[in-house]
Amino acid sequence: MSGSNKPSELFSRHLGFLVFLLASALVFWMPLRRLISFSLTYDYGSHIIFIIPVSAYLIYVKRDEIFPKAQPSRLLGSVLALAGAVLSWVAEKGSPSLEGNYFSLLIFAIVIIWISGFLFFYGASAFRIASFPLLFLVLLVPIPEFLIEKIIFLLQGGSAAVAYWLLRLLQVPVFKQGFILQLPTLNIEVAKECSGIRSSLGLLITTLLIGEFALRSGWRRLLLTLSTVPILILKNGVRITAICLLSIYVDRGFLHGWLHTSGGILFYLLGLAILVPILASLRKSEEKEKKKNEEKKRNEAKKMRSESDSAVTSANPETARQR
Repeated sequence: MSGSNKPSELFSRHLGFLVFLLASALVFWMPLRRLISFSLTYDYGSHIIFIIPVSAYLIYVKRDEIFPKAQPSRLLGSVLALAGAVLSWVAEKGSPSLEGNYFSLLIFAIVIIWISGFLFFYGASAFRIASFPLLFLVLLVPIPEFLIEKIIFLLQGGSAAVAYWLLRLLQVPVFKQGFILQLPTLNIEVAKECSGIRSSLGLLITTLLIGEFALRSGWRRLLLTLSTVPILILKNGVRITAICLLSIYVDRGFLHGWLHTSGGILFYLLGLAILVPILASLRKSEEKEKKKNEEKKRNEAKKMRSESDSAVTSANPETARQR
């Protein structure tokens, strides 16, 4: 450990960063309180309350890699803090009541300011190692209204289409008109509340965490994350199909029962189960690539040793004859 990273110096940086976080929380207390309320009120914000504890835990897990390389980047941290302050000013100037998209911009500005504090006290090298848990904080930002409407519309349309074709495959008479499934004895509308947005976001965040711990290459992590999009639609289509069948053949009470109102966790687990073989395939390909690279390095090392021995033999012919 370098002189600048003695325990006393590192403790001073930790203390400074903690004071910085507390001061920023006091400055932005009103929007942060609104953020907590938002998380407890809206389905598509229910994950927000868990983001900071998870991010802090991930940094704690990697602390032995992050902090020994800490060297303050005061200029970079100050520039980023200034950018965050400008963004927060724009957000508050645009909408004093912090409604809609301006609220998302303000929370994004707060995240930037927090990251700037990390850079200021620990530096760019530490940031590179801690990039995932720090950028994970971006998930604190509420999805803007214009975007959440499009996401829910996509989930509605995709889920309705999957449910329609599953019912057709099961030979259940069904007619689809927009988001409405017309069955022999009832009509079911795939409303916004049926989009499965909460469990979908939960599955997406879980996939990000699994990718960080289970995979090494960036493109495989990206592929794993992108694979959740069809899985989200499929698992919600299965949920709608199950509710349709149970309502027709068992009891109409399933239309308003637990499976409909609170069954997201069950189909979240279904999504994870579908994800398992994809993850296993990516890990297998990664292991093959690792073995291939190790074999290549061994062959290159053998070749270099062989060339070195040949060079020694050529330079010392007497020694070679004696051998």
